[in-house]
Amino acid sequence: MAVQLRLIRHGRTVAPDGVFVGSRDVALEPGARDRLQRLRPLLEPHCGPVYVSPMRRTRETLEAVDPGWAPQQIRMDPRIREIDFGRWEMSSFAEISRRDPDLLDGWAEYGDFVFPEGEAVADFTARVGGFLAAVQQGPEREVVAITHGGVIRTMICLALGLPVRHYLLFDVQPGTMTELKLYSRGGILTGLNL
Repeated sequence: MAVQLRLIRHGRTVAPDGVFVGSRDVALEPGARDRLQRLRPLLEPHCGPVYVSPMRRTRETLEAVDPGWAPQQIRMDPRIREIDFGRWEMSSFAEISRRDPDLLDGWAEYGDFVFPEGEAVADFTARVGGFLAAVQQGPEREVVAITHGGVIRTMICLALGLPVRHYLLFDVQPGTMTELKLYSRGGILTGLNL
């Protein structure tokens, strides 16, 4: 049987546009909660688990989209937190290319890359893949996860059997929902930026 996985990317944050925000614990911007409430009807009824990244922006997103889930449905899960960009946190691509031009080729290869003073892409992929496998093999048929853009892009690649380096092919907007149908041997992308 298939598992329906609904992935909600947190709303827009107070971080400046165009900077990389991974492990930095930023809040939602004013007005983001109101915009997120449009997702509520898409999440009703839902009686399965709701996994939430422990970051502030995802917890605030949970508060905005919660249609009245029971407390026992809510499960904080560190496997679905965003990648740690290390010293590149809160930097734009232009700033990174000026500061660390020698590292950009390695980043383009992605799979073996380690963000300076941050997380290895392989470790990030393994923890996100571990969460996805647990959902795929678990008893629940309907799961919601409130998480981050990099996590959602990575899950799409893993579910569809695509190399993870293709994660940027999927433009996952803040405050939207992505839907995957997961089967024992892969998945189908059934909705993006809903």
